[in-house]
Amino acid sequence: MKYRTTLAISLLLNTALLAGCGQRDASPQTPASEAAASQPKAEPGGPPRPVRFMTVGLSNVEEISILPGEIRPRFEQRYGFRVGGKIQRRLVDVGQEVKVGQVLAVLDSQDVQPAINAQAAQLEVARSDLKLQQSELKRQQELRDKGFVSGAALERQDAATEAAQSRVNAARSQLINAQNGLTFQTLRADKNGVVLGVDAEAGSVVAAGQSVVRVAQLGEREIAINVPERAISSMRQAKGFALSVDAIANKTYHAKLRELAPAADPASRTYAARLSIVDADAALQLGMSATVQLELGAAQVIVVPNSALYTRDNTNHVWLVDRATESVRSVAVKLGESTQDGVTIASGLKPGDLVVTAGANLLMAGQKVRLLEGSAAVSAKQGAGKS
Repeated sequence: MKYRTTLAISLLLNTALLAGCGQRDASPQTPASEAAASQPKAEPGGPPRPVRFMTVGLSNVEEISILPGEIRPRFEQRYGFRVGGKIQRRLVDVGQEVKVGQVLAVLDSQDVQPAINAQAAQLEVARSDLKLQQSELKRQQELRDKGFVSGAALERQDAATEAAQSRVNAARSQLINAQNGLTFQTLRADKNGVVLGVDAEAGSVVAAGQSVVRVAQLGEREIAINVPERAISSMRQAKGFALSVDAIANKTYHAKLRELAPAADPASRTYAARLSIVDADAALQLGMSATVQLELGAAQVIVVPNSALYTRDNTNHVWLVDRATESVRSVAVKLGESTQDGVTIASGLKPGDLVVTAGANLLMAGQKVRLLEGSAAVSAKQGAGKS
């Protein structure tokens, strides 16, 4: 009995020791090794993947830069009163055509009429004083002839009469100035045009010279555009400007550069430019949106279709085919302008490179590929496009 009890205790101890050893052997794996073991390696094995490709070369592409613009008048006037006051009436609305001499707005005359009355009264006082001085001068002359008044007294009276005349002239000028203030309270158009905007309404108090109505002269129209810094040299070198208007389908106008600002706008950092429309017609209305194409001439560039591009880490790439190993490798490229056949490549490729043109997102670096026959014909389609 004692022997059986000892044997049972020995078996229990051996079982416990084996269990502890098993736990220690299973624990040492690190998270990194587990992650590596759980994810399969992306190896480009397997049969070669068939791909379409092109042999890149230089293509004659007509360089065109596109900028947005707006139809604006050649001349635009901002009408304001020559005196300050409160606007009593505004007689024109936006879009209304105005003629020479037409009244645009009128100020309230309550502030001016009292001044006119005061200046008129001052003129009457000056005239009365002048009349009195002239009468006194006449009496002094008669007394001087009779020897009752000295010559010095006559000279003093003559000077007083001239001073009275000067006061009359000054009062008359002040009255004319006050009356002009009343005349200037009526704002009139001095040229034919169309109202572009109203900057002050009836009841507003405006200062002298403050803009009240904006009027565009009828006649010559032009394009106003804001040119970014990168396009300044292109504006000066452009061989021509083609203009298309969204509201006028299937028609192209031509323009020429009239002025280009020498300094950038401090807010937008763009340069204001004005283009004169050579063949403008009545269909062009003020305020219409337009697109200006800068014709910069032809250049030889590399063009690839959009399907050859893929993006990785916010960078554009293409797959190049290695002729010797018949495998692909990724190359980062810098894009230029878009064309009818795809996009121009500013850097990253050279003539003669084999570029995959389809299935770029399905390839891996070093993967074996099989070039499909007839794909090289894609390169022959590169012709004269427009950027």
